[in-house]
Amino acid sequence: MNQGELKSKIESLLFISNRPLGKKEMARILKERVEDLEAAFLDLSQEYQDPQRGINIIEDGQSWQMITNPQNGELVKDFLQQEIDQELTPASLETLSVIAYRGPITKEELEKIRGVNCTIILRNLLIKGLVEEKKVSGEEERDQSQNLYTVSLEFIKCLGIDKVQELPDYEKLNQIENLSEDINKE
Repeated sequence: MNQGELKSKIESLLFISNRPLGKKEMARILKERVEDLEAAFLDLSQEYQDPQRGINIIEDGQSWQMITNPQNGELVKDFLQQEIDQELTPASLETLSVIAYRGPITKEELEKIRGVNCTIILRNLLIKGLVEEKKVSGEEERDQSQNLYTVSLEFIKCLGIDKVQELPDYEKLNQIENLSEDINKE
């Protein structure tokens, strides 16, 4: 892969990720050597050092992350507060329902049930504090799609229940092996 293509792919992954991406994880995803990624990353990070840019790229030696320019901190804070206060979309409600009834659930399982990419919706639910992401223990550099998502205590509190098992028809819906097939039958 040429340097420009590699920089483009690194930039895309950093942009969509809501967490730092480890060098080994990114090398595995891109099927490249860590050394090749580091050269492309160095070139890319220099492009983002301009103080007039709204995005910066940072590194801690083991991972990389795209962040907003600290000079725009107040603007970003105000925007995120509006995001938190905004009502949930039908897609967010559907995603939240699947997580509530089928959780803990991986992003991959969630996307299989819903049939669409859930990255942005999960990010918004995490920001609102309605969903929690739990890293799967084991391998140090795991794909984010293997992390488990559950509803948060804040979600349970908002519904006025004591535990997720108090949701209507919880036992029945939680036990369905292939929820997407059952939905398609109805």
